[in-house]
Amino acid sequence: MRILATILAIVLSVVAASAQRPPVVMFYNVESLYDTIPSLFYNDSDYTPKGSLRWNTTRYQSKLQAITSVVDSVAAEIVALAEVENESVVRDLVMTLGTDYNYIHRTSNDARGMDLAVLYKGDKFFPEQIRSIESGFRRTFLYVRGKLCGERIDLIVCHLPSQLSRRENRLRAQRRLATFVDSLHRADTSARIIIAGDFNDTPTLILKRDIMPVWSSPLLLEAERRGEGSIVYDGRWLMYDNFWIDPKAFPSARAQVYIRRDLISTNGGVRPLRTFTSRAYTAGPSDHLPIILHLYK
Repeated sequence: MRILATILAIVLSVVAASAQRPPVVMFYNVESLYDTIPSLFYNDSDYTPKGSLRWNTTRYQSKLQAITSVVDSVAAEIVALAEVENESVVRDLVMTLGTDYNYIHRTSNDARGMDLAVLYKGDKFFPEQIRSIESGFRRTFLYVRGKLCGERIDLIVCHLPSQLSRRENRLRAQRRLATFVDSLHRADTSARIIIAGDFNDTPTLILKRDIMPVWSSPLLLEAERRGEGSIVYDGRWLMYDNFWIDPKAFPSARAQVYIRRDLISTNGGVRPLRTFTSRAYTAGPSDHLPIILHLYK
């Protein structure tokens, strides 16, 4: 009886701790999560068994397992993903996860076939509206309105044009993003808006351009000023991934870059452990580190 009482006490304490934890939102650019099947609509030939990267079932499943390890360890109520190839890939990831997630996926017209998706715990988040929003570039934004732990949020997931694209493409997408989120705010100034994504620009640069609405703030700005980042580009850590929120709507929100030893490579400098480095297979999950938003009350 004493053993059963001890086990029951442990279970109840775990349940209580879980109930008290503030909602968590995670964003993760999973870097080219392709399946192994050739596409009819874009060139993904490198990511096929006969392609230059020899992308076979073993490597695909290894990448799914690497991403699963990260997502399961955080167990966020909402997980926003960038660079997933299609719904089949999202479904495979959900089936690999130990955490029970539903998913939302929308096909973009990205030239590389890269889409956005949202995973969510069905007992914590209840989607009410889902839309793809034009960005002025190939990559669309994913908008999901719903109730997270009983409170409405407006989540916008974005993946802005890369540094390899023309700068004007990125600026146009930033302006479209700013216009859309500002329209949500004007319609309801109490709206709890969260923008999560890969901006392919640092918050410092975006703020200097004065494009984003004045009521919004990048949560990882101070982390950037401390020299932290979510990606390494040209040998420097850069905070390309970020959350933008209205501080009045989330006065106690905190964000962080999620880092673990197994997500980092020290070969040729400290950087995220990629799946391929200079086209050599290195079996890592991504060239980005995930970011986490804690919605403290």
